Amino acid sequence: MVIPEGQIRALIRLLSDEDDRIVRTISGKLITIGPAAVPLLQEAEIEQPEMADRIASVLEEIRWGKLEEELVELAKLPDKAMSLETGAFLIARHAFAALDVSRYRERLDTMAQEVRARIGLRASGEETVNALNRYVFTEQGFKGNTKNYYEVENSYLNCVIDRRVGIPISLSLVYLLIGQRLNLPLFGIGMPGHFLVKYESDRYKIFIDCFNGGALLTEKNCARFLTEAGYGFDDKYLQPSPVRAILSRMVKNLLAIYAKLDEPVKTSRLTKFIEILGGEPREEGL
Repeated sequence: MVIPEGQIRALIRLLSDEDDRIVRTISGKLITIGPAAVPLLQEAEIEQPEMADRIASVLEEIRWGKLEEELVELAKLPDKAMSLETGAFLIARHAFAALDVSRYRERLDTMAQEVRARIGLRASGEETVNALNRYVFTEQGFKGNTKNYYEVENSYLNCVIDRRVGIPISLSLVYLLIGQRLNLPLFGIGMPGHFLVKYESDRYKIFIDCFNGGALLTEKNCARFLTEAGYGFDDKYLQPSPVRAILSRMVKNLLAIYAKLDEPVKTSRLTKFIEILGGEPREEGL
């Protein structure tokens, strides 16, 4: 049902009412109208600054509703059809409403093109990994944020691309997205407590620790880490993580951080994200 513009404007004017119950009712109606009300709300936000806080609250709820709808549609897909990149940017948009996703996709495209020029057509798996590592960690300077490990920006793809620092899973994400553009056999490995990338072809298999400058690890190295960290070794810890699991882990990291920051609204919304993805809202490690 299309709501006439005049009716939407009339509802927006009622947000100035002094009765909180009326304001809540009107806010609910505008939220139900959804994206169609956004341009008029943004216009009113500028023209009627005295209502800016109320309008901002309505806009926030509409935006969250839209993000949830997009995540629901993504989560309906079988895992092999799910886009890790789309999901990661969707998560970023929950914190950055005006995020220009196309600009960041173009930056990833550019990085992949630059790596392709360095690899050439006949590079072996080992040469490919070494070239990608040099590009990502030496030339571009991506590194683990050891000084502020639990800083929330470490978990948002756009921030990681901008600042060149992150946590294991977000740095691995950048590595994987460049690799996807190059059709490389790269997989996310969601070990307990530490996320890795695996390059696996018929002739070359290696684990890449993106948090530690692209350090190359064997299966024995990974087993030693797991044992020393108290997890014990199990083959399942080194299996490729489904896209759904990677996205859930990213959200769980954010959920843990916002819970410590005592931000109940963000915590509640991220919990809903976990539910949509089909996981449990518990911390899994970064």
